[in-house]
Amino acid sequence: MDTILVLCSLVIAAYAIRSICIKQQSLGKKVGKSIFSVWYFLTAGGLAVEPSANALASIIMMIIGAAVVWYCNRDYKKPHTNSKNLISEHSDALKDFELSTGTKGGAKAKAYRSVNYAKGKSEELKAVAFSYVNSKGESSFRDVDVKSFDGQYVEGYCHLSRKFKTFRLDRIDGDIIIRETGESLDVNDWSATIVRG
Repeated sequence: MDTILVLCSLVIAAYAIRSICIKQQSLGKKVGKSIFSVWYFLTAGGLAVEPSANALASIIMMIIGAAVVWYCNRDYKKPHTNSKNLISEHSDALKDFELSTGTKGGAKAKAYRSVNYAKGKSEELKAVAFSYVNSKGESSFRDVDVKSFDGQYVEGYCHLSRKFKTFRLDRIDGDIIIRETGESLDVNDWSATIVRG
């Protein structure tokens, strides 16, 4: 019976370490969690400390530990790096922002917004950074390469989310920073500069 408990504890400890190491987390967390799980399962199997006379306690410890490992990993999804999806998302964004010259179905692609004040403007004015408050009230700092601006919405590639996004001008908190020069402009001044040209 002792041999079976030891083997079970080793197998579950190895599975726990594997589960810990495949997740994206710091090396310190991986090492700490791995050491704790090895200690836990080896204790349950009777290798880390003096084996208990009660095999039932060891079995219960292993079942609880295995359940915790399973529960923590049941919803884990490996981060996707599917290049086909990325290319598809990029081409869709290009179509939305009319950055490609292709046509769809033999007809010219329809404009995403009716007015684009940012088109043909200085690249310096279109590489911006700002603090943004979303609809949930969460604030974040965004670096954006502006592709379109219609007076109300700033659209462009957001480096934080690594996607093309749309930002409402009235939700920009504070000034807009021109990334190339570090110049800080009031939101309304930046907007007027883009519109005037």
